[in-house]
Amino acid sequence: MPNYNSIYKGIAGHTVNWVSGDSLNLYNKNLINRYDDLKKYNWINNHFTYTFNSLGFRCNEFTHDPTIMFLGCSYTMGIGLPVEYIWPELVSKNLNMNCANLGICGSSPDTAFRLCHGYIDKIKPKVVIFMLPPGIRCENVNDDEISNIMVGNHKYDYYLKIWGVDENNDYFNREKNILGIKMLCHMHNIKLILVDHTDLHCGDSLSRDLMHRGIECNDIFSKKIIAQI
Repeated sequence: MPNYNSIYKGIAGHTVNWVSGDSLNLYNKNLINRYDDLKKYNWINNHFTYTFNSLGFRCNEFTHDPTIMFLGCSYTMGIGLPVEYIWPELVSKNLNMNCANLGICGSSPDTAFRLCHGYIDKIKPKVVIFMLPPGIRCENVNDDEISNIMVGNHKYDYYLKIWGVDENNDYFNREKNILGIKMLCHMHNIKLILVDHTDLHCGDSLSRDLMHRGIECNDIFSKKIIAQI
């Protein structure tokens, strides 16, 4: 059977204080090295949680109500932000639709296609929005583990030296996944909106990890998406 699992399967149905990419260790380091930035963006002792549904996604349970399905990486999942401030939640709430946020931290276009393929029939969204992730990334899937391969993931250094040495591999990998998602949406008569992670860089704000865009950027960007829908 195809593996359509979230990498957060192990904490599905749970609420946690920290996740990979927005860890307590990183926060404590930033308290020492980037205290002024944490203070500027109001993250000093401004704690929140991450809640995952029963399938391991950072959203409510999937329902038969009108739904928007979001695909992407940490920029879509909302790393470093309370869920009520991330752009998928803002867009869905404004349009009075359910938010099916399939964003996964560190994920690739492969992940987006795999999850779209696995859940589009179950969710039956009215709209799909895919935010393309940054960098050279691809995904390796087996029964026990789902790994997104990117620069800096030392476990896959040897593979990247072969696959990532030529930008054509990344280009065609992205293109075929985009085409696959387009075809799935076309087959189901679903509106697809493609955006890039750089589109979220539309204001002066950072999330708690001080790497991703913050509350102001998510708010501005959500209004642009609402106008497209």
